[in-house]
Amino acid sequence: MKTGIFIALAALALVVFGVPDAQGKSGPGVDHQIFGNILTIDVTDDTPSLTTSLVTAIAKGQPGKADVSAVLVFETEFVFNPEGDCPPGFPLESNVISFEWGENYNDGSVLSGAATEGQVFCLDLDFTRTAADLTGTIVGATGRFEGAVGSPWRVEASGVVGSNAVNGTLAVDLN
Repeated sequence: MKTGIFIALAALALVVFGVPDAQGKSGPGVDHQIFGNILTIDVTDDTPSLTTSLVTAIAKGQPGKADVSAVLVFETEFVFNPEGDCPPGFPLESNVISFEWGENYNDGSVLSGAATEGQVFCLDLDFTRTAADLTGTIVGATGRFEGAVGSPWRVEASGVVGSNAVNGTLAVDLN
């Protein structure tokens, strides 16, 4: 009898403490704080001119720590649109051409997403702060995220012009 109780307690401990990172499509989702760097790698002379930036970051939160990589391409020309899609205090916006990101976890799981079209990258009137509030869907998922392709995600990020630092949040609804 005691052996059965100990086995049951050990199994319960394994479920509670050993498996919280093993979330798939029906799990509670991803809720991360993102801290990292953004580096502009290319500005074209085309019309419209495009800026390509790379993001490398660390994500912490639910369901654990991950390494993040992203590529952001947006039009370099900003237009004044105080009633647009930018957050308050960021009335200058440019079109996002593409935003693709990936998270790599220590257990080998990968989660990646791509932004939907028609979104904007934002700048304040002093040309000192940037902001983005982007949405899209999961386009790649392996390991614990198997089956999550098509799930919606949202990134809210901000930065300071002239600084490579970027921070923000990533939320993925895996339900």
